[in-house]
Amino acid sequence: MQLQQFVTEVMEEIGGIVEPLEYALCSVLIPEPYTSYFQNRSEMLLAFDFEVAQENPEAEFVTFGSYILEQVLVILEKQAVSTLRFAEVERLEVGNSLKKISEFLLNEHGRIKIEEERPVLGIWAVFNYQLSYISDEKMEKTDQVWVNLLTGEISLTMKEEQNRIVYKQKPLYTYPVPVQIDLSKALSIATDFLKEQAEQEKNTESQSVAYKKDVMRITNYYMDLLAENEKRGRRAGLSEEKQKEIKAKSAAIELERDKQLQDIYNKYHEQTEIRLDNGILYFIPLLEFKVAIEFRSDHTQRILYYNPITKQFFERRVETAMV
Repeated sequence: MQLQQFVTEVMEEIGGIVEPLEYALCSVLIPEPYTSYFQNRSEMLLAFDFEVAQENPEAEFVTFGSYILEQVLVILEKQAVSTLRFAEVERLEVGNSLKKISEFLLNEHGRIKIEEERPVLGIWAVFNYQLSYISDEKMEKTDQVWVNLLTGEISLTMKEEQNRIVYKQKPLYTYPVPVQIDLSKALSIATDFLKEQAEQEKNTESQSVAYKKDVMRITNYYMDLLAENEKRGRRAGLSEEKQKEIKAKSAAIELERDKQLQDIYNKYHEQTEIRLDNGILYFIPLLEFKVAIEFRSDHTQRILYYNPITKQFFERRVETAMV
């Protein structure tokens, strides 16, 4: 979800009025119960692009970390407590860290050395979707996609282990976030992943075999009907009116055949509608390790994280050569 869309939807949800003025610029009327969140202002001009904000000095520039966005998140936190979740961990430590890192980097050649270790905050975006499968009937289900914002990757393990997360509604740690997060990109990754999954489910081998079988059954059935009708049309002594009647019936059979084939196609090639219901951000303390690997004349640095929820390491791919 784009930042502008996110903020304006929240404003409208609390009863505000949003009027788009131009690209990345809109006027917002804030309902009285919420003016205290914005320094008792009932009207604001919001800019969601740096250049637009410079061209409109009276506008508030809304970006990650800005006052306006922070206040919007405060409102969300009070209205929907599930929006921001801050994980609590008993101990943030790894015993025999060098040994475990070496096991994680088992396929790497060379000498491994830990150069730096520090606590940081990892962030996972959780997108909850409503999916509708439309064919000859409509079926609905919900699904959830976890995206690791440090790596920009789908996190199936965190989805599986989410029940192990103990969380609060207020921040518990002041650790730094080691990357610039991009929620819009994360949403795109999650949605594409869900679309790909839906396509794979539709295109299974068993469905393909069943579809071809049904098409052949319908085709052969109407082929026999047409052949029988055409046979009637070849009889001697038929009046012109009767011949027209038989041709009209053949046309009707073909139309019915095509309709049945389209229905079969729709049944096996269902349309999928994906709608985002809501999103959750999990803030989870991690241990960050900057690791140096020396192999012959090559010197590289890797960045690893230890996740106390899964008890596993993961890597952020920013491998750099060292002189």
